[in-house]
Amino acid sequence: MRGHYVAALIDLLVERGVDRAEFLQDCQLQEDELNADTLIDQRRLERVTRLAAERVQETGIGLLVGRRLNINTHGALGYAAMASASYEQALQLLVKFYSVQAPKAYFELRTCDGCYELACESSFTLPERPWVTTEFLISSIYTSTEFLLSGRMQGVEIHLSYAEPPHVALYREIFQAPVRFQQAFTGILIPFSVARQPLPSADPMAASLFTKRCESIQHDERDEQLPRRVKEMLYAGAGEFPSQTELASRLHMSVSTLHRKLAEQGATYKALLAEVKKELALQHLRDSRLTVDEIAQLLGFSDASNFRRAFVGWTGETPSEFRKRCL
Repeated sequence: MRGHYVAALIDLLVERGVDRAEFLQDCQLQEDELNADTLIDQRRLERVTRLAAERVQETGIGLLVGRRLNINTHGALGYAAMASASYEQALQLLVKFYSVQAPKAYFELRTCDGCYELACESSFTLPERPWVTTEFLISSIYTSTEFLLSGRMQGVEIHLSYAEPPHVALYREIFQAPVRFQQAFTGILIPFSVARQPLPSADPMAASLFTKRCESIQHDERDEQLPRRVKEMLYAGAGEFPSQTELASRLHMSVSTLHRKLAEQGATYKALLAEVKKELALQHLRDSRLTVDEIAQLLGFSDASNFRRAFVGWTGETPSEFRKRCL
């Protein structure tokens, strides 16, 4: 996810009394990473989210942060959306290019009974607050939708697959549209009549310019950041790590092309998988109460002895020795 989205969360935490420097240190972040040009990797993003939930009592921080993000926050994608001929066209751009802003957020545009269903999904959740990351996506996209349509949102609904959270009243305050929980999908329901409205900010030349910019960024990210993307996909599949064949399929390339592109960046699937397992092992040993045997199983080792052997190879000490040193 782009660093300036994380900055919006940290700004909110600071307003709630959280020490900025201390929080950045705990999240292993630098101040100069909190900008639109930097992608925060999945591991640190999950850590930021978890620590944020621990530092403040409010359970609706995802909604509050997403609400702060206006259309300009989304960079070239936001400008392309504003210049689109209709909201329908803007939705199509969102689905195609949102990975430029947040590689691990997924959107799908479907049709159903005279409406579009803009379904969204985050790559991870917090077990204790499973709604947080989804709320961020929903509220940020809703805020942009409200702006693009100039409030002309008759028939728009918010659908959520989970039950009402403790802060349900905040939903009624933020969303000027019906909010329905325990639905078949999570996202926004938009009637065709609303989606096909012409946008007042439509500008064909600007739309073409910014769409090409999105395409360029996406292409660069796919090639230059492939090792990072592979690692993020491995993190997302922790416990059942995707195979090379599965990764290649998700990345829309052959296994041989995946090998070649990784090699061009000085990486291999085997080495990236080992890095992910090492980083997850260090995190679990440092931050969780899982036993060494449980961590070994979680990371896909056939038994604890194989895990210990691998860990010694990574760090020069056993898992137990590392854990004692961290206490």
